[in-house]
Amino acid sequence: MAAMVTTCDYLIIGGGAAGCILARRLADSTNAQVILIEAGKPDEGDPVACDLSRLAEQDESYDWGFEALPFPGSHGPIAYARARMLGGCANHNDCAFIEPPARDLESWAAAGATGWGAAAMAPYLERVRSSLGIEEAPPGNALSRAFIDSAIALGALETNFRRTVRAGTGWFPLNVKGHLRQSSSIALLHPLSRLPQNLQVWTETNARRLTIANGRATGAETSRGLIAARREVILAAGAIQSPHLMMLSGLGPAADLKRHGIEVMADLPGIGENLMDHVAASIAFELKTPAPPWRLTPCEATLLLSVEPDAPAPDVLYHFVLRLREKHIGRTLYGGIEHGVKISPNVARPKSRGRVALASPDQRIQPSIELGYFTDPEGYDRKILIAGLRHARRLVATPALARWLKREIAPGPAVDSDAALFAYARDTAETVYHPCGTCRMGAAGDPLSVVTPDLRVKGIAGLRVADASVFPAMVTVNICNAVMMVAEKAAHLIAADAA
Repeated sequence: MAAMVTTCDYLIIGGGAAGCILARRLADSTNAQVILIEAGKPDEGDPVACDLSRLAEQDESYDWGFEALPFPGSHGPIAYARARMLGGCANHNDCAFIEPPARDLESWAAAGATGWGAAAMAPYLERVRSSLGIEEAPPGNALSRAFIDSAIALGALETNFRRTVRAGTGWFPLNVKGHLRQSSSIALLHPLSRLPQNLQVWTETNARRLTIANGRATGAETSRGLIAARREVILAAGAIQSPHLMMLSGLGPAADLKRHGIEVMADLPGIGENLMDHVAASIAFELKTPAPPWRLTPCEATLLLSVEPDAPAPDVLYHFVLRLREKHIGRTLYGGIEHGVKISPNVARPKSRGRVALASPDQRIQPSIELGYFTDPEGYDRKILIAGLRHARRLVATPALARWLKREIAPGPAVDSDAALFAYARDTAETVYHPCGTCRMGAAGDPLSVVTPDLRVKGIAGLRVADASVFPAMVTVNICNAVMMVAEKAAHLIAADAA
C-alpha cells in the first residue's frame, strides 16, 4: 500500500514563535493551503503552558531535553532547554519582551542582510507590537524595586523599556495580558477550532527529513506521513533544529554529511556554524527574609549597562532573579539555600561562536551542540563578563540592596581576582536560552551564509528559513521579539512572491 500523502501549498515546520505567525499571516493574505506542523503538544486549554505564573510547573514533557557539550573549564554538560509545544519557547520563557535596538539591525544590514536595517524593519516591529499584548511587570515587588534603585544609585537612568531601549534600568516589558502569555500561538491561532479554512495546524507531528528532488524542496517526511508542498517549505524549527533537519536531509557541510552516510544534496558549509548565545554567570546571595512574592515571574527587573569605556551601546544585560534554581546537570551550586536571589549578567553581543553538528544520521538522536563560550581570540567575552560580575557586587553594596542580603553564597567573597572570577564564570556558565545564527543570512556571494536576504536557502529552490537561525549578528536583548519580527517580514516576502 502506498504511503499516505497530504498536499498543501506551504508547509511550515515548527510551531514556535515564528512558525505560528507565518501560518496565520500566509493563511490570511493568500488563498494558499497552509499546513503548520509542530512536534509538541497543543498549548490551548493547558494552563501550565499558557499562564506565565505557572512556568515552574512545566516538566520534561514540555522540553526537548537537549544538552550542550562541556567546554574547557566548564563543570560538565549544560541543560539546553528548547520548548516542545505549540507556541514554542514563547510558551516556555519568562516573557521578557524588548525590541532589538536600531543599532543591532543596522549591523544586520552591514553584514549583508540588505533590507533588514532599522528603517526597513520598523513596520514589522510595529506589527509584532500591535498583535500582542505588551505589559510592564507590576512595580509592586519591593526587592525587584531595590535592584532598580541600586542601579540608579550607581548612575543608571530609570528607563521604560517598552518605549526606549538604551543603557538604563527598569522593569522588563512582558508579552502577557493579565496572567495569559501572548505567544504567537495564543495571540494569533487560538481558538484552534476557528482557524481559517485554508490553515491546518498539526501538533504531535515530527518532521523526519525534507524531501528534495532535482534541487527543489518538495515537502517533508513526517510521523504522520509524507506532506508535499506545491509552493514552498519554510523551516521555523529554531536555531538548533532547523540546521539539524537540514543536515539530516543532505544539506550542510559535505564532509560531515558523507561521514554519516548522508547523500549530499547541497554543500552548504555554513549550516550549523555561527551559533551565538548570550552567555551568563551569576552571583548568588542568601536573603535575610523570604523574597516578596512575585505575581508573574521571578525575573521582573533588568539593567542594560556599558562596562567598556566608550562602548557604542550597552554590552551587558542583567537579569535579577528572585529565586535560586539549579541549572547545571549533576551538581548543586547553591547548597540548598531556600531563600536567595541571583544577579546574572550576560554578554550582550558576544564574539565567541559555537556550532550545531550531526551526532548521528538517526533523527531521534539530538545534534551535537558546541556552545563555543569564551573562544573569541581577543578575550572580549571574558573581559565583559568579569566586568559584569564586578558591577553586580557594586550593586549589592548599595543601601537599597544590602539591607535585604545575608551573605554571598556563590562564588563567595574570596573569589575576587580576574583569574578566579573567570574560572568561576567558566565553571558555572549559563545559557540565557537565546541560540541563533546557525543558518546565517547574508549576501549571495558570502560563502558561509546559508540564506539570502529573502530567506531562501542557497542552491535549493522552494526552501526558506525564518527563525532565530537566520540572525546575522546577536541582538543586545532577549531575542523573542526579534524572532517574531523575522516571521512578520518572512510572511510579507512570501505573500508578495505569491501575488
